Amino acid sequence: MTQLSGQVAIITGGGRGLGRALAETFAGMGASVVLASRNAPELDEVVKAIRKAGGRALAQTADVSDERQIEDLVLATERWVGPATILVNNAGMVEPLAPLARSDPVLWLRNIGVNIGGTYLPTRHVLPGMLERSAGRIVNISSGSATRPSRGATAYSAAKAGVVQLTRSLAIELEGTGVTVCAYNPGAMDTEYREMERSGQLIEPKQAARTIAYLALPTTQRNGQALQYDDADLERASSGPSISRASAARRSPS
Repeated sequence: MTQLSGQVAIITGGGRGLGRALAETFAGMGASVVLASRNAPELDEVVKAIRKAGGRALAQTADVSDERQIEDLVLATERWVGPATILVNNAGMVEPLAPLARSDPVLWLRNIGVNIGGTYLPTRHVLPGMLERSAGRIVNISSGSATRPSRGATAYSAAKAGVVQLTRSLAIELEGTGVTVCAYNPGAMDTEYREMERSGQLIEPKQAARTIAYLALPTTQRNGQALQYDDADLERASSGPSISRASAARRSPS
């Protein structure tokens, strides 16, 4: 369970759901994890659980749309354990869910700032170091909304489509550098869509975390791809025993 030993991972939106599952899975595989979100109590709870299980974790309160706070996040990571070798841009927001003609402009633009700006800023601040060291893995969390239009979700759909195109364009710049970037749509998380539970459409966060851990491995080469949770080939590739055991070992206490 040490496939990520020596790696330093920054995970935004790390206090709950997929972010928490990622933190626990990465720590279980040997990485030092730095969790960022605006909710300090949630972060502290995750860090406490990881440390109790023998992992290394640090909490850093940060708004991903605020450049100064992202600068502080990256500096705190470097001071604590060293420069980031992995970045997972997981933080995001869905609101406003309303017809555009009746939407709140402030909230609509906040959505773009968090989903696209919150992908750009962490990437912008870890990327120079990754390029200097010729090594790094960046995974941007996408959504089915990037390609599937939905009534009332103009901000979220536009933002996630932007994240995918940001990923593809950046991948061209990174070709041959040793740094890769990909996007991953984890499907509907059970922390967000309780009403889908009866239909069996929910994805358990640990399942998605296992796949993202595979994408973050130094040996994985997936530059520029926009990957989906129902990709059978990806599922097989990410089902190695070490990743599976790490995912199971770090399950949150009930």
